[in-house]
Amino acid sequence: MSENYDLKFQEELKKIEGQQPTLLLHVCCGPCCSNVVKELCEKFKITIYYSNSNIYPEEEYYRRLNELKSFIIKFNEDYHQNIEVIEDIYTPKDWITDTYPLKDIPEGGMRCRLCYMLRMRRAFDFAKKNKFDYWTTVLSVSPHKNSQWINQAGEQWYTDTTKFLYADFKKRDGYLKSTQMSKEYNMYRQNYCGCMYSYRDMLEREAKK
Repeated sequence: MSENYDLKFQEELKKIEGQQPTLLLHVCCGPCCSNVVKELCEKFKITIYYSNSNIYPEEEYYRRLNELKSFIIKFNEDYHQNIEVIEDIYTPKDWITDTYPLKDIPEGGMRCRLCYMLRMRRAFDFAKKNKFDYWTTVLSVSPHKNSQWINQAGEQWYTDTTKFLYADFKKRDGYLKSTQMSKEYNMYRQNYCGCMYSYRDMLEREAKK
């Protein structure tokens, strides 16, 4: 039976009303984080963590990172924020080694679930080490990603001092709002998830057109 993680999110916001705790927000790209940071910036002191060794090729990794940084600069100016972007070490060889046994699994399957966990674990480790009050990820904003798996992963790494913020950011038109914001900020929107396997699938789709 699936959990209502949007309800859990709303309940947690009520608990912290007026406190503005610190939040480490794992982000995969600018478009996916756009509406999320807009909705959270008045409730949390946000730091963005870009941990995405899955992204292929390397030029794409830096294109998404630079797009994210450019967006946050503009967002900070527009919304009077001081959000920082921290980049994790880019280790694509390690990611390939970890996911290679699942290389033939279709997109959306267990390889993707492992990918969520690999990136989220690194975000949790950073959040715990640096004593953030909360941590979470924007991955659930995508309609192509399994929010149950994402939140179940976060539930594994939850401490009394560094709590996982349960959320399903696609709810309440979250995905639609993110696409609208990405257009407003003229952001680059990629046409594949990010990894070498989704890149291959994208090329195959393009070839069939």
